[in-house]
Amino acid sequence: MKNSKENNNRMNTSIDLSRSETELCSNAFYGNKTVEKVILPDYADTVPANLFKGCINLKEVTLPMDPDIGEAAFEGCKSLTDIHISFYVGSIATNAFRGCRENIRFHADSSGINPKTLKQHIEKELGHSIELYDISGNLVVSTD
Repeated sequence: MKNSKENNNRMNTSIDLSRSETELCSNAFYGNKTVEKVILPDYADTVPANLFKGCINLKEVTLPMDPDIGEAAFEGCKSLTDIHISFYVGSIATNAFRGCRENIRFHADSSGINPKTLKQHIEKELGHSIELYDISGNLVVSTD
């Protein structure tokens, strides 16, 4: 029985909602200790409040096409290292990433994104500089 339980935990570490028609609700993954990677559905226009709050093992997230990121959406996700952006990001709540590492890598996963504009926008929303990688994996450098 122990092996079965361990296998279930491994299977649940990666969640792909890209083809799901389920609505994203606040607190849906709140405190989940097993999830490590999540792909959110493109149709979602918001990463709801507290969606991943306290998911201490969450490492990687692929955002929807153009989401607003709600209050405490990723708060306490201390393992979060990579965020993939499909197209753009709207507003980011002030405390959306409270308790996360400050050097999260952002990845622009589309050639339709102007990486310098995206970098400036995210930095303005977060209030600090970020690492952004373009679709080719090159680090985007701001020109001030």
